[in-house]
Amino acid sequence: MLNALLLSVCLFVAPEWEAFSSSATPGGRGIGCQLLRPNDATEPKPLLVILHGSGERGYDNKLQLKFLPQLMASPKRRADFPCYVLVPQCPPNEMWSVLSRTRGVAAPFGDAAEDSMRSVESAILHLLETENIDVSRMYICGLSMGGFGTWDLIWRRPEWFAAAGPICGGANPKHAPKYVGRAIWNWHGDADKAVAVELSDQILSAIRNWGGSPKETRLPGVGHNSWNQAHADGQLVDWLFTHRFDPLDSGRGGDLILKSVLARLPAEKKVTIVDKAGSLMRPVVDRLRAYDKIEVVDRAPASGDVVLLAPRGNLQDLPKIRSEMSNANIQLVMVTAPRFTGEPNTYEQRYWTMKHLARMQVIPFADVRRSADSADPVWTRMGHDIVVNGALTEAGASLAFRTVVEKLAEVLKK
Repeated sequence: MLNALLLSVCLFVAPEWEAFSSSATPGGRGIGCQLLRPNDATEPKPLLVILHGSGERGYDNKLQLKFLPQLMASPKRRADFPCYVLVPQCPPNEMWSVLSRTRGVAAPFGDAAEDSMRSVESAILHLLETENIDVSRMYICGLSMGGFGTWDLIWRRPEWFAAAGPICGGANPKHAPKYVGRAIWNWHGDADKAVAVELSDQILSAIRNWGGSPKETRLPGVGHNSWNQAHADGQLVDWLFTHRFDPLDSGRGGDLILKSVLARLPAEKKVTIVDKAGSLMRPVVDRLRAYDKIEVVDRAPASGDVVLLAPRGNLQDLPKIRSEMSNANIQLVMVTAPRFTGEPNTYEQRYWTMKHLARMQVIPFADVRRSADSADPVWTRMGHDIVVNGALTEAGASLAFRTVVEKLAEVLKK
């Protein structure tokens, strides 16, 4: 009898959450995080990031373990979904994202991430460096304030996550192109008095308008507790775990966006793109050239043209170039995102700029790693090589195409 009792106790020992702190900047104020590891991590395992609502904010690093984290820690869920579970805690009086929450609008006041969200990003990067995570199977979900945070993080880091499940949140429609082609299952109760269901309607409609097809569950008569249905029987988590990140999906999403935009143009109109992007971007330009409504040329730009430009050398010339082209009715699409658009303040920054940006600009992929020892940066996206021997890989070409299309679509929609 005693042996049976001891066995029973051993079988139902509570899982061990590991508390740690994550900060957006070295030495900065951190946020509390809890990590649940899989029972067996000899093989790479998925990562599930869970963002809580406003009621779970605090400094205790415990309150955020309600709802889905508690479910994921149960023996059944740990057996069904062996994974790492990261649950950060937002400090009091802060938000995962800066937003205006009215019945018709969910718009961040700026594109810069909140400190709390930047700390979440740092926590994820830390786990990627220290744990045995399957980088093709990273997922995120969140409820209420965490629903907004989920939308916020997947537009900032679209290539980080294989799938996302925002619940009773919302997002800025201007970011809709970032969500096209992504695996997203949105949940919202149509009787929600805390976060109006119109906020979900607004972003979902915008994504569809750009050619996307997000999954949606709209719950009739349900208020601000739609997470109960989303979490019931593990259906949302089960759906998340069916997805894997494939860099080629980013390019396919780019095709959806471009087809949607070109279809709105008058039948007789063509888009003339002046190719000044350089040899690295050849696969991207060739993919654009395949569209009937796009004409790619290599000549001096003229009024009405779109210039695809990868600048090199002195980045201080960029404002002048932009101004001159704008005055000549020429649209500029930058295929790069320099970290320093003006003269850096310190010698170290100037050296970094000269070494890593002036020779080969950084295409703004969600996660770009640069080689500190090479004049030609070696780019990777969590295990996917982007550039090898000075040429884009298939994955790199897909990600670069998506980046260019998002910028091109903004220009063509004006």
